[in-house]
Amino acid sequence: MEFVILTGASRGLGAAMAERLLAPSRRLVCIARTANEPLAAQARARGAPLDHRLCDLGDVAATAALVQSLGEALRSATGVSRFVLVNNAGVVEPICRIESLQAAALARALQVNLGAAMLLASVFLAATEAHDAERRILNISSGAARHPVSGWSAYCSAKAALDMFTRCIAAEHAGQDNAPRVCALAPGVIDTDMQATIRAADRIDFPPIERFRKLKADGALGTPEAVAARIVAFLESDEFGVREIDDIRDH
Repeated sequence: MEFVILTGASRGLGAAMAERLLAPSRRLVCIARTANEPLAAQARARGAPLDHRLCDLGDVAATAALVQSLGEALRSATGVSRFVLVNNAGVVEPICRIESLQAAALARALQVNLGAAMLLASVFLAATEAHDAERRILNISSGAARHPVSGWSAYCSAKAALDMFTRCIAAEHAGQDNAPRVCALAPGVIDTDMQATIRAADRIDFPPIERFRKLKADGALGTPEAVAARIVAFLESDEFGVREIDDIRDH
């Protein structure tokens, strides 16, 4: 039995990954702000264990409560051959020039894109340390973590920090027994609600907007289903974690 935790599982890439991960031999814990009834129906039809937990990861107090309950579930798990954490939840807002950043929007972006992932990884590592099972952490990063984009200072910075956090996990556990395999993975540009938000931005706030509109017009965006299939296959492969900073388009 595998024990998998996936954030941002109600729509887009997260929902597509959750559908791929459903299996009778896998306990899947999905975290999202809203329920995913189609996923629940598929889980029942397949006889796949599904635990859907509603949580706004932008809410620090709610995230702290979630982390505590997940720690209890991980520590009490039995018969698990592999523990997996997929930090997928993310927000691109605020889309604006640096001079226009506001405290509340910035704090939320950093909490969803970075803080929640760090807290979840912390409890995941602590709660599974005594288990003999293999451990894997996949942090969904972005090309924006590695290349600056005008108007995305909050998103670029948070994702770049997530890359570094991934490297810190590897560094802290190097040479230890049952060290976790970790990877910060850029998924490419995907046709999701996030892309719709990007295309609706003001050109003053987001100068490269036409490039993203052209990607949509040219049919150059990956589908959530196709990208999810590649990511899940990579997550389950022996290649996972060979490079801490990676890109699915290289696999």
